[in-house]
Amino acid sequence: MGVCQTQNSMFSTFLASLITLSVCMLTGYAARKAHILNDTINNGMSTLLVRIALPCTVFMSMMRPFTQTLLLESAISFILSSVVYGAVGYGFGFLLVKLFKVGKDDGRLWIFALMFANVGYMGFPITHAVFGDEGMIYASMANASFNILAFTFGVTLFTPDRKAQGKRSIVKLLLKNPALVATIVGLAFFVTGIRLPEPVHNGVAMISGMTTPLSMLLVGSILAKGRLRELFTDVKLLPVMFMRLVGIPAITFFALRPFIPNAVMLGVLVALAAMPVASITVIFAEQYNGNTALASRLVALSTLCCIASVPLISLLLG
Repeated sequence: MGVCQTQNSMFSTFLASLITLSVCMLTGYAARKAHILNDTINNGMSTLLVRIALPCTVFMSMMRPFTQTLLLESAISFILSSVVYGAVGYGFGFLLVKLFKVGKDDGRLWIFALMFANVGYMGFPITHAVFGDEGMIYASMANASFNILAFTFGVTLFTPDRKAQGKRSIVKLLLKNPALVATIVGLAFFVTGIRLPEPVHNGVAMISGMTTPLSMLLVGSILAKGRLRELFTDVKLLPVMFMRLVGIPAITFFALRPFIPNAVMLGVLVALAAMPVASITVIFAEQYNGNTALASRLVALSTLCCIASVPLISLLLG
């Protein structure tokens, strides 16, 4: 009876959180259809989110009392997230591309989509809603792993012939990545115990509070650009959807459960693995002359489907 109650509670929490976030998403969708939001505003919202609100959320997640256990668990979260992105995501992406005989260009998109989930725009809001501040430090470390891998190995998927000079530009991109910088600065505060003055702390926390509604409004607006009916008729994307939303999180859960006694840490890593395709997939496809139409469909369809798949994955966490 106790296990069933726990599973029902976790399922209800995830479902309630997704419904709440969906209200924001639908608002963004309706605002785009009503021409209140457009590409120009979306670009501004995205910049505000990535450069200001999200880094504040990352930084605030580190404002916790220092313990060696938490520091060790944070490092383990970083390493395990890298394994999930690099080994599990890439491995199954490579297998699906070979199995379904996908062309090179689209195949790279399939692999990228399975490697990189939407940790920032959707993972952070869901983690905070379900696991609270306790789970955010693990999500921040997973996001740090995401940024490092996406802007190094991820870029090479789109530019396989990249020269050595391009590697230097990737390093510059990493150093200029606000979320990654916020993770490093936040870790320094966490380890040393330094804290901001209370008025400054409250201001940063207030900005951090924008991350969830802003990200969901943006996702909804992005979804409104496409035709939803066409998304559900593209059966070629079903293998990617199943593996991204069900296969990888299930594998992550069963592979990590024997080694992670901390239920919150395990829950965060599994929940992040169950997130839809990262929005940055479209940005990279556009920047490096990839198939932007396919990238948009992967992001949009997986975002819609996760509303049903994430609560189901939560049953494992019970």
